[in-house]
Amino acid sequence: MEKVDAYQPVGPKDKTVLILRAFYAYLPENGRVNFLHHLQSIQTNQQLHDHAQSLIDGLVAPLRSLRSTPSISPRLGMEDSIDNIASESAWPMRREARLKTECLARDGSRCVVTGLFDEDSLDASNTSPSTYTDCVHIIPFSLASWSTESEGYAEDIIWTNLIRHFPTIQAIKFNRENINDTTNAMTMSSELHRSFGRFDFSFEETSQPHKYRIQNYRPRLRLHLPRTVAFNWYDQRYDLPRPELLKVHAIIARIFHASGAAEQIDKALHNLGEHCELAKDGNTDISSMLAVTTLGVLGSRAGNVQQTRAAFPDSKNKCPERSKECYKCG
Repeated sequence: MEKVDAYQPVGPKDKTVLILRAFYAYLPENGRVNFLHHLQSIQTNQQLHDHAQSLIDGLVAPLRSLRSTPSISPRLGMEDSIDNIASESAWPMRREARLKTECLARDGSRCVVTGLFDEDSLDASNTSPSTYTDCVHIIPFSLASWSTESEGYAEDIIWTNLIRHFPTIQAIKFNRENINDTTNAMTMSSELHRSFGRFDFSFEETSQPHKYRIQNYRPRLRLHLPRTVAFNWYDQRYDLPRPELLKVHAIIARIFHASGAAEQIDKALHNLGEHCELAKDGNTDISSMLAVTTLGVLGSRAGNVQQTRAAFPDSKNKCPERSKECYKCG
């Protein structure tokens, strides 16, 4: 981390050091090894700045702000790693409705955090306290759903970044094919669903299996979160959420808040109204817009990162930044 200590900020709002120190502090050991290996290849102050920004743009921001995946394009030799990810599968299993039914059965028709019953599961005579619930993905379902070749290519980049910094994902054979598995989902109140996706709280592992400590990052929201949560297994046909996936969410949440990325991404979403549009007065921070829309791209050879705003593919079905046919187009 000597390079980080010697870094010279490029401006008063430069969060490069905060970002890199947060990743170093919170990544799992095997992910930290890959992180440090990347740092060793970085030579210049600007490359270090770009690398830090890419970690936010290509990993943290997508898990926080992803609604649908926009277009980004790779740089500096990342194509081989991305193509390996792309070869896993073109489409996930389409079973969202069934997944909610399975999670409700496994979770006893209750929100796993509050214990309140799912309102739609109760009959008219039942007076038990209830709430409206959603089926909540831990790793966003958006990472397995796209409508254009360039969107799919962007998701390949995000998956590459996920596996690089969280190798356990590959070790447990989690990918787009099983993103709609009960191991990646849980029943949660609609209110808490939004907060979970915004990293307002996370599930921190404890020494007891399937028992978690709730880390509340925004206590002023009055979410009435319990201190701990134990997942109950009402229907053992359906597996409980995987601790490894909850740990990914928890670590990204820590980095999100410790690195200063929260302010950057939340500001960008506010400026854009969560739409991929420039402000009419031209004042929208382009870097922030890329962080929540085109996401940025992690380079490989020199550790340098180039962020580009790629166009969507034309009617000829070619990826906008590649001369060859898209890997999905044949």
